[in-house]
Amino acid sequence: MKNCALYSSTFDLDQIVDLMKAIDPNGKMSVNESKTRIEIVSKGWLRRKATAFNIMTSKTHPDEFASMRSGMEQFFAQIPAENEPLQQKLLIKISTLNMVIGVETEDDISESLFTRLLSMIRTLDGLMFWGGGQLLNPEGRLLLGTDGRSEVDDYTVTAHTSFLHGEEPETASGTERKARSEAVLSAQGFQKMPPMPGRLGDEAAGRIRTIAETAQRAVALCITAVKGECIGAGESPEDTRELISRITAQYGADGFFSPEEKAFIQNGQADESEAVPFSWRYEGFWVLLWALGHVDALGSPTDICDVPEAVSKLQQYDSFDAFLAGSRLRSSKEILDAADLIYRYDWLCVDSRIQGQPAPGGLNAGVVYERHRALNWLTGYMGQEWDDVRTDT
Repeated sequence: MKNCALYSSTFDLDQIVDLMKAIDPNGKMSVNESKTRIEIVSKGWLRRKATAFNIMTSKTHPDEFASMRSGMEQFFAQIPAENEPLQQKLLIKISTLNMVIGVETEDDISESLFTRLLSMIRTLDGLMFWGGGQLLNPEGRLLLGTDGRSEVDDYTVTAHTSFLHGEEPETASGTERKARSEAVLSAQGFQKMPPMPGRLGDEAAGRIRTIAETAQRAVALCITAVKGECIGAGESPEDTRELISRITAQYGADGFFSPEEKAFIQNGQADESEAVPFSWRYEGFWVLLWALGHVDALGSPTDICDVPEAVSKLQQYDSFDAFLAGSRLRSSKEILDAADLIYRYDWLCVDSRIQGQPAPGGLNAGVVYERHRALNWLTGYMGQEWDDVRTDT
């Protein structure tokens, strides 16, 4: 194979130039002024070999890139895939792409070059287009081929923050908040700072949920987590149903549940696999208890929350009205600071997962994810309701 293409949702040309230096550390690299063509000449025993990289991004060639991306989407959409959910996720990923790097070599791509190209897309969280129509992941495994086959069961979609947040400008207060978060990370021993801007400025205070909304969501999270815990503990469906009905009635929570939560609450046959994601909602409950002033410190996301302590905070009140009356919403500064910090913790976890490494610094990736979701909801991220809240990094 003499050529292939690499795709990524980033459009950072300086990063690409830096990554190219690892393709052949002893080779001679030349870069054009626009950084859209890079050539590396390797010195061999008998002759010199050149490898060229032609780069196009959604910023350098907006119309041409948009046309290419549309054609790519249509090409992979028409394939009769064996794994349709995986195909749909790949189509979403393609829609987020911002860069393509065309690879040209004089000879077939060697095994060593192939390995280095995979390392590049692993860093870029990208894709490789190989052969006559094979889309590969950073491990070189087939995501989708023209025959509809896949070598993986699932795929996690991620995208560059510019796609997820648009071109929303960074504000002075957002930059200051970012600096405070990075100081916390540095004090905790994190050396690699997440490369995200400080867009969560004080202007976002107007999106923070009301105290009543927050209290209702806290109750809903607690009740669904209790049901998940009951199923996981092997409690009988009858006992579980009676307990959940009683708690729901006590706090008048029938109207607090999201559609997904309501379906789970009403499902008398839910098994343990269905219950596990809802059991994790204790972590979101803990975040909202903190936001409502019932927990003094949110704490570092290295361990799961103290579930008995969390549940006891709600049990102190015999009704929702009493719980609401006993709540005091924290300042917007505290809430936005927590949201910015968890955003950066989550990037560290996601980055480590992409590199095939455990979460750094003792972080519990599950706890980080649940806290990120709760804080994104609390700060009105993209106006999304609970079932649709994303944890973009």
